[in-house]
Amino acid sequence: MKIVEYLVGEESNPFYDFSTIHQILKIDRSKLQRDLRRVSGKEFIKYKNQHLYKKETLFTLMLEQIFERLDKNNEIENELPKDTLHPNET
Repeated sequence: MKIVEYLVGEESNPFYDFSTIHQILKIDRSKLQRDLRRVSGKEFIKYKNQHLYKKETLFTLMLEQIFERLDKNNEIENELPKDTLHPNET
């Protein structure tokens, strides 16, 4: 996996392009585009025909993915019969 960070201007905060965020999060491109539009709003930089997003945007998307996956796992556990969750307990 190749992670590309851009340092733009005098700020030392890294920016990430779409393909790097896509590789890190491993979600569908269309879902990522929707989430980026919702989360970042107009907080991106256009550099060499690419949209660059702040590190905070990446972390926000990572947190959302973690919570979505945890919710999905909890739903699956709630649907299973209780005997299959812990068979050794009586």
